[in-house]
Amino acid sequence: MKITDVLTPTMTKCDLAGGSKKRVLENLSVFITQQLGGDSEQSDGLFHNLVARERLGSTGIGEGVAIPHCRASGFNRIHGCLIKLQKPVDFDAPDDQPVDLIFALVVPEEKNDEHLATLARIAKLMQTESSRETLRQCGSSEELFTTAIQLERGS
Repeated sequence: MKITDVLTPTMTKCDLAGGSKKRVLENLSVFITQQLGGDSEQSDGLFHNLVARERLGSTGIGEGVAIPHCRASGFNRIHGCLIKLQKPVDFDAPDDQPVDLIFALVVPEEKNDEHLATLARIAKLMQTESSRETLRQCGSSEELFTTAIQLERGS
């Protein structure tokens, strides 16, 4: 499954506020839920699912990148969300570097194979330093979305 299959312009956000890993996950949950037309109860549920996944092990993969993901009921397809944080935050990444690029996935309960394939595509996109730096240079949500799509097509 390609990134273009799960990411939309409205699910891309440049300069999301954070401060801490927990606050980033909370703000991310609110943003995703708002974009999908959900309510605060759904936002709370998504936040709790993301935190529960983080308890299993950090989704910080290193080099300033995290790929938080969780399964959630009430979704009929995988939704991706690309975020560039205002300021990097500690995400318990294996290299101890703070995270400023986040690509989150919200996955329906029954979409396990697509979930793993999409995680692999995201990890591939984020593995090169030039891709990460290009994304970090984006100044708007629109530019962040367009850049991610161009990077995937070029890989």
